[in-house]
Amino acid sequence: MKYNLILLFLCASSILLAQNKKYADFKEFTLKNGLHVIMHKDVNEPNVIIGTKYHVGAKNEEASRTGFAHFFEHLLFHGSKNIPQGEYENIVSAAGGYCNAYTTYDVTYYYQLLPAHEYKLGLWLESERMLHPTIIEEGINREREIVKEEKRMRYDSKPLGNAYFDLMGKLFSFETYGHNIIGSMEHLNASSIQDFESFFNTYYSPNNACLVISGNIDYKQTKKWVHYYFEDIPKGKAVKRPTQFVNTHLEQKHFDMSMDGLKKESVLMGYPAMPDTHEDAAAFRLLTSILSGNSDYSYFENEVMLQKDTIISNLSATAELYENVGALHIKANLNHPDQLDYVVRKTEAQLNRLKNDLVNPVLLQKVINEFEVAYVDYFFHAESFADRISRYHHLYGSASKMNDMIEAFKAVSPEDIRRVARKYLKHDQHVTIVYHPKNDQ
Repeated sequence: MKYNLILLFLCASSILLAQNKKYADFKEFTLKNGLHVIMHKDVNEPNVIIGTKYHVGAKNEEASRTGFAHFFEHLLFHGSKNIPQGEYENIVSAAGGYCNAYTTYDVTYYYQLLPAHEYKLGLWLESERMLHPTIIEEGINREREIVKEEKRMRYDSKPLGNAYFDLMGKLFSFETYGHNIIGSMEHLNASSIQDFESFFNTYYSPNNACLVISGNIDYKQTKKWVHYYFEDIPKGKAVKRPTQFVNTHLEQKHFDMSMDGLKKESVLMGYPAMPDTHEDAAAFRLLTSILSGNSDYSYFENEVMLQKDTIISNLSATAELYENVGALHIKANLNHPDQLDYVVRKTEAQLNRLKNDLVNPVLLQKVINEFEVAYVDYFFHAESFADRISRYHHLYGSASKMNDMIEAFKAVSPEDIRRVARKYLKHDQHVTIVYHPKNDQ
């Protein structure tokens, strides 16, 4: 009952928002050093999110120095000229808040949630991180060991822990989207303190960052404090960004790999697609949900009949769309070995259905409604709003594009779904990786 009430509230909110295409109000300005600032006022939010999103991720790393962006996700919590080593998170916690960070191929995001009356503390902490963080051998060595353990636990100790990055590596160039975001431990071990300082000086400058403050704030006072803490931070040099993303050397399209600890065959298929900013992206996301979304309508669930199929135990699809590339990832787990032809035939039957037949308009509208409800929900939470709005600034070049996304989904027609399926889901363009249990298991 509680879930239904929440869903009813979000649907009602969606209708109200749809009457005014300006879904979210926020204010923006840019400091003379290039720092872009987004302020969002929500009087119903007792806390404030202060986030700094840097336009640097794994795709910006040198081929011989992978893992730097993720490494800095850890390293920049160590302290600064005015914050003792190890005290950054303690300061936030003592003020009644918490902090965290994440790294993707495209960005690195640091954020803090603090009670509204403490948000100036968050601004000071973020300015310290940007201006003069502590980058010393002791901290670097400590983080090397932490990252090594993270890699072992999250990736290497699981039979398919690196499968996602295996597929990305087949589709895209190693230097950009084709390597594991956590990077190579050999690269991190071989790096000097000068390498780390150079990476910081190149990417962690105000002109490569977006500062977002979302919550119960006063615009005038917040702008004043932003100027106070950030405007004297020196501007960095213009960032040179990669331009070649596709794996142009890929000749083989089928790969077999034997894995320790794997109990059953697993299949991954990848189809290159469009970046998140492309005009086809909304239709592609809806297409993916039609394949592998809600079990009420999912083609995979209802046409392959996974509940009854004795060979395929799982079949799912995800749209992986980034700043410069995109892909459809399809994963299948098999109950019986040597049944690759079967799973490929079943999968391609549903892809061909999308390419040949128009999607039922009622089904498509149901999927669009789910996307709309989920998307509107972003506007009601300061934390998700801050993350999203800063993403649109970096990847779309305009935070206001966030206000256009619901309309983009609503404009998709059955003809668009078929056109996009034909354009991107071509049989001769996909890559398949089959993971086999090792014979000694």
